[in-house]
Amino acid sequence: MSITSAFENFYNFLANLGLVLRDDPPKVVDLTGREFGAVTNGFALSIREIPRRDAEQQVLLSVVIKNEGPEQKTFVIPGWLLFYQIEVAGQDSSGKDGSVVPLTSYGNQFLKAKQASERMEISLKPNEARETDLPLAALYAMRSGGVYRVRVSCRPADGVLLTSNEIVVRA
Repeated sequence: MSITSAFENFYNFLANLGLVLRDDPPKVVDLTGREFGAVTNGFALSIREIPRRDAEQQVLLSVVIKNEGPEQKTFVIPGWLLFYQIEVAGQDSSGKDGSVVPLTSYGNQFLKAKQASERMEISLKPNEARETDLPLAALYAMRSGGVYRVRVSCRPADGVLLTSNEIVVRA
């Protein structure tokens, strides 16, 4: 991996966490081949792993929320990382499948620090989607070579729970 590529990956990682700002052009969300969870109150949620360039790159998760309804929907969130509840399950030390994977110490500290920091108003036009990249391996204690089941949920409006499709990732 070149130094430029390593720096770019690190900078993108910091930007995904919201620790640095970058002036990105508006992102076009590619919905090709995406699976979504059930439509609830006009919203649908989808997750998939972002392809890695090499095996040592950390697991990143792409999360898309889409307005499937006929009218614009607006809601307020506490920042993307707090808006989404991520469920990661894998094998425990005895080999039992389905164990909840704990947050890393970084994940604990980061999420506590973000608790009261930001509020964002999100508006989605009919059929509009918004994508967020989440640094899954930085937030959760995922062992190298481990296989994990991942699902994401959120409450965009009226307290109704919206759940994504489930995927399997290898750390």
